[in-house]
Amino acid sequence: MNSTQDIEFLEKVNNLYENYREKTINHRRFKHSDVKPLLLNLEKKDFTVNKAGESVQHREIYLIKWGNGKTKIFLWSQMHGDEPTATMALLDLFNFLSSNDEFNYFRNLIKDKLELCFMPVVNPDGMELYQRRNVFEIDINRDAVKQQTPESRLLMNTFKNLKADFGFNLHDQSTRYSVGYSQNPVTLAFLVPTVDYEKSLSPKREDAMKLVSGIFKNISHFIPGNIAKYSDEFEPRAFGDNFQKLGTRTILVESGGYKNDTEKQHIRRMNFLTLLSAFKSIAEESYKTEKIKTYDEIPLNEKFILDLVLRNLTIKEKDSERIVDIGINKDEVNWNNAKGFYLKSSLEDMGDLSNFFGYDEFNLTGLEVTKGKTYPNVFNSLSEIEKTNFSKLYEEGYTNVILKDNVTKPGPIKIPLNIYIQNTPEESEKIMLTEIANLIIKKDGKVRYVIVNGFLINPEKIDFKNCNALVLKP
Repeated sequence: MNSTQDIEFLEKVNNLYENYREKTINHRRFKHSDVKPLLLNLEKKDFTVNKAGESVQHREIYLIKWGNGKTKIFLWSQMHGDEPTATMALLDLFNFLSSNDEFNYFRNLIKDKLELCFMPVVNPDGMELYQRRNVFEIDINRDAVKQQTPESRLLMNTFKNLKADFGFNLHDQSTRYSVGYSQNPVTLAFLVPTVDYEKSLSPKREDAMKLVSGIFKNISHFIPGNIAKYSDEFEPRAFGDNFQKLGTRTILVESGGYKNDTEKQHIRRMNFLTLLSAFKSIAEESYKTEKIKTYDEIPLNEKFILDLVLRNLTIKEKDSERIVDIGINKDEVNWNNAKGFYLKSSLEDMGDLSNFFGYDEFNLTGLEVTKGKTYPNVFNSLSEIEKTNFSKLYEEGYTNVILKDNVTKPGPIKIPLNIYIQNTPEESEKIMLTEIANLIIKKDGKVRYVIVNGFLINPEKIDFKNCNALVLKP
């Protein structure tokens, strides 16, 4: 593979990416009703669009084809309903393939050499609920053998009918994976799945490894240090492992995390470039000259990243004093019929976290931390809370208040205090793991920082625009 020429090509495409990005989709929580008209419209653009089948709840699942070449590639996305990044990238790819510009020479190459077969959104019911599993609560990617869901039966039947030469299994993974032992989050992870517990090599599996080697070198130009390799432990129930066993050169692509890319729009772009890199390599057969050693040397996915790390805080108790690091994670909770989400924090770890890294880190040497308390006086309305002097409550050690209200529902709130409905919760004075992260951080008796639901606040300049506290029922 002439890596220099490939990178020059990808750079040119990347510079024009906004011409191809599907602009109706700008966030991760789009629905089947958003994607369906975009897919049906492809019939007007030299694509073949067929309804391949339906989900449990009778949402259409489509098979889309483009190109007339001998080598067949099958790509499927969102078999886990809450893993949408690659689906966005496929929509961009459809726009690229149907465009008319300076890259027509490349489109002609792909059309002549390859037949591209896409199944976007294998799990549309899970997509609707923004959950991993389908509505039977079955993980489709653990149903390749028993095939107890219509979605898994459809995927397997389509695969067997296509007899593809290459397969791309497109997923999302946790944003907290690190590239080996480093502070770099894994933006993309690749895997060539094995066919048995012994991790046997076959000529076709070696082909897939060579293909990933070339992709790794090309895409590292755009996200250096942010690509890893997913664990190759054999999973006999998974589609990728079974497709590999059945003779298709199968590659797993996992979309992970990238700083300040909550909606994964940059990662979407990297997916788009990854697939173009793969198509070019397969069409030109340049992957055959790559070395498996490059694949073997890709750093592994590791788990050394937390959302927030507070370092060197002092905890004082009656008979002891200790210095600790505190690690905080914030997980998404579906909201508004899974069209949106809010974040709920947890104290993930505490102690010596010197071998962990945070998306955000603060060295708080010399500062003392205590658990945020609940203000004992009861408020009668949200408007009364909104008028409160938040900084004064923080100075008194409070991060939570009580609201006498049967109308307000549990969920997110933009007020920089957590709200308990009706009752005071049972609380320990100690900072405890797994609890919601509510902390008061002082120096010389003065509050310097406050943590409300895992969000760090400067009490002298409270900015809670991109944050949320919680309304809770004890």
